Amino acid sequence: MNRKVILACCFAIYLFFGCSHYENFTTYFNTYYNAQRLMKESEDEFEYQETKLKVAPKVYFPIKELQPVQDITTGPPPFMQEFIVPPMKLQPVKTKLDSIIIKGSKILSRKSKSSYVEGSLYLMAKSYFYKNEWLPSQIKCSELIDKFPNGELSPDAHLLFAENLLIQKKFYSGKLLLSRTIDIAWQKERYDILSEAFRLQADLALYENDIEGAIKPYKQAILQSDDNRIRARWQLELASIYYRLGLWEDALNNFRKVRNFSPDYLTLYSSLYYEALSNIRLGRYQEGEKILEMLKNDGKYQEWKEYTHSGFMLSALLKGDSATFKKLEIQADSAFRTSPPLMAVYYEKGLKDYYAGKYFEARKYFARARNIRTPVYASADKMYNLLNNWEQKYKFAEPLLSRYQKGEELSDTSRMFLAGTLFELGANFERLGFVDSTEYYFRLASIIAPVKDTNSARYLYSYARVVQDKNLFLSDSLKDLIVERYPTTEFGREVLKELGYTSNFVVDTTKELLMSGLRLIKNKEYDFGISQLRNLYLNYPEHPFAPRALYVIGYLYERKLFNYDSAFYYYKLLLDKYPGSIYAQDINHAVAYYLAVKSGGPIPDSLQERTLPPRVPGAPLKGLELAPQTQKPLKPDTEKETKSEGINPLEYFKDPSKMLKDVKDIFSPDNLKPNIDLPKNPLNEFKPKPDSTKIELPTNPDVEPEKPKK
Repeated sequence: MNRKVILACCFAIYLFFGCSHYENFTTYFNTYYNAQRLMKESEDEFEYQETKLKVAPKVYFPIKELQPVQDITTGPPPFMQEFIVPPMKLQPVKTKLDSIIIKGSKILSRKSKSSYVEGSLYLMAKSYFYKNEWLPSQIKCSELIDKFPNGELSPDAHLLFAENLLIQKKFYSGKLLLSRTIDIAWQKERYDILSEAFRLQADLALYENDIEGAIKPYKQAILQSDDNRIRARWQLELASIYYRLGLWEDALNNFRKVRNFSPDYLTLYSSLYYEALSNIRLGRYQEGEKILEMLKNDGKYQEWKEYTHSGFMLSALLKGDSATFKKLEIQADSAFRTSPPLMAVYYEKGLKDYYAGKYFEARKYFARARNIRTPVYASADKMYNLLNNWEQKYKFAEPLLSRYQKGEELSDTSRMFLAGTLFELGANFERLGFVDSTEYYFRLASIIAPVKDTNSARYLYSYARVVQDKNLFLSDSLKDLIVERYPTTEFGREVLKELGYTSNFVVDTTKELLMSGLRLIKNKEYDFGISQLRNLYLNYPEHPFAPRALYVIGYLYERKLFNYDSAFYYYKLLLDKYPGSIYAQDINHAVAYYLAVKSGGPIPDSLQERTLPPRVPGAPLKGLELAPQTQKPLKPDTEKETKSEGINPLEYFKDPSKMLKDVKDIFSPDNLKPNIDLPKNPLNEFKPKPDSTKIELPTNPDVEPEKPKK
């Protein structure tokens, strides 16, 4: 019995505390498990996983119906927009994604020999991908593929790598990675990865207008696969490409072929549903509605009844039965929540009203079609915003435009505002795709704008660009007009390049006026000089030379002509028109002083002339006074002691002539002679000196000895 217990304990110790098993055990429960949990919570938070696993038919929409909206030239391509997590959804989970990256880094640095390195790399790559950091995600996918080329997550890493490249518009590298993804997915029998890779290949080919390139991968996959369930799914994807391209007959035939394989319920319903829609778009309304009735009455497809209902709405819309469509719309609003197929029908209804000129009705349906993310979301949002802008600009322009059309005289300011509004209306119609309306409003803006308005160059240039294809002579004439009137503007310089003019063609009129005025003033032709500078201000009030011209005129009247009233007029004009210029700051106090004098009142202290105190010879300058001396003055006992104190600078301020006397005394021969007491007989210095501490007794006893001095 004891032997069995010992063996069991040894086995448990080996199982849990062996090098590899122990490292995997601690790695999983300490780090990797938490990273997986955080990833699941993050995906549930922004509904990414829910969207991926949602069992519902895909919504396909004809690409040609999305053409009124301009192509997106910046950012990710349109077919990759669905992979980007919006900032609003990313914000609540950003901390969790950062935590996943930190935990993955710990596993890579501390548990590099565990079995969870591959999973950690993939979780880190997904975290970077959800954070819209494409390059770090791409690097982690590359590391996973290099270390585990045949790992279980290698197909997922290949697909994520390709998605990163396509989002960054690296299409050549993306195609190469998609091809490798298909190879590794075939090897690992990962049909979910295969389907997604084929779809991305088809979307990329359609984006590049390569129809054959979109169809070919699905045809090859259907021939190579032995699984009829997978073949049915790919046949549905192939038929959907024809449907999106508007090839209804080809789409109808390929949707019917889906049932030649073994489709599941979702694939079977999708094939029948889009077969009905293809019949409806071909004008075979009875055949399409017959299939829809069959789907409506079949209990297996009740969970997708909003799709079936949207088919009836599309049939009523294309037949032109407004009453039936309105009735079905009311039923959809009360019976179903917001769903993708209904959004597609609302967008198509908005397009129909838009082409019929019912812009306000169209805007209502475009607003409804952008409630959720669908293939029509971007187009619906763009159309809604354009129609909103059209309504606002038209309301602004209508009152002034009606007055102009009646022949009423408008001020230059009103004409400038009206021309700008009409130009924005034309630009709005250009984005909407209405060429005739664009040309009409651009032409109207060019006619109404005043000649002195430099924005006219923009209106004329846009009008010339629109009519260039159908009337080249008119386009060239408009460009010549831009060169004649507005050569120094941005559009004028662009036209000069297009027409081949040199830079010497453009003459800066403002500089010529300024230099001409200054030359005339220098030659004392004051009247002509003032006239040139006044023309500069009147014709180009927004130019940087305008305040300088006013300043020179005012200065001339003040200092040369002594006409202070005229000087005040131009100075005041300078202060009113250009208060922030350096010229206005220079004459600000002068104008204020002139006004105070003219008013007759007391002049403020800040404007009064400051008088300096009289200068006293010999007195110290203000601010340079020396502190009084605290030491006692020297007693003039002897001239030598006075000189030893040095030179006193204050005496030279009082009597400058004293400096010459002192210099003469310093350099006199007597003062240059060194004052040293030299011994008369130098040899006496070497004789022994008597000890000063001893008292010498006199040799003569009769003489009294002298007392020692202290």
